[in-house]
Amino acid sequence: MWRAQAMANMRRRNTVGDDEIANAIHRMVDTMQPVIAQPRAMIPPVRPVTMEDFMRHKPTKFSGKATPDEADAWLRECEKIFWVIECIKAQKLTFATFLLVTNAEYWWMGMQQQMQTREEEVNWVNFKKRLQEKYFPDSAKHKRKAEFLTLQQGTMSVQAYMERIEYLARFYSHAVIEEWRCKKFEGGLKHELRHFIVPLRVREFPVLVEQAKSVEQLEMGPSRVNRPQKTNTKADNRRSPRVNPSQLRKSYGAITVEEST
Repeated sequence: MWRAQAMANMRRRNTVGDDEIANAIHRMVDTMQPVIAQPRAMIPPVRPVTMEDFMRHKPTKFSGKATPDEADAWLRECEKIFWVIECIKAQKLTFATFLLVTNAEYWWMGMQQQMQTREEEVNWVNFKKRLQEKYFPDSAKHKRKAEFLTLQQGTMSVQAYMERIEYLARFYSHAVIEEWRCKKFEGGLKHELRHFIVPLRVREFPVLVEQAKSVEQLEMGPSRVNRPQKTNTKADNRRSPRVNPSQLRKSYGAITVEEST
């Protein structure tokens, strides 16, 4: 009896030992397996920017027969396209000079020779510098600064007056804070508009402009506001029909104006 029990115990021990050996072998095999690398995301190669990419945006050619404002606008148009297509600086020079025609092209040919003679690098930064010296000199910038400080609405619509202020503000060397911009805008408005706008004491420029447009429509009517601006005509010098404050409050509830006594 005891012999049978001893034999059974021995078989169980042998079975446990075999299982442990098998598990150890499996673990060794697992550690020896090569680590499978995770597949990497395929990044398509970046296609270089070409002249065709640039010309697809239909940039304007530059002949040199332009006002300083037009020359400045042309340069800013080129830079806007460069930003969109993400071209490098060397390409900026190539693309921009490709647009030069007639007088501007002749000017650039001569300027390159001068730059090479004085060992000045012919690159995009120096091209912009020389172009502005020629077609948008400091005297023009000073003139626009002075215009900004003295600008009056005159025969311009409120929209055109606002756009001119924002353009000229670029040439004002001092920082233009919101309150100062609002006061500048108010100070240049026509008397008929300023009479209603100034008492509001609005110091948020977009809000101020919208309220001035609303008063302008009440004063002149939508058809006259949207009509193309004319200059040097008797109609421009006539005063617009007056609107009393009570009519303004009734027509535009967002504005509150104290009645003058």
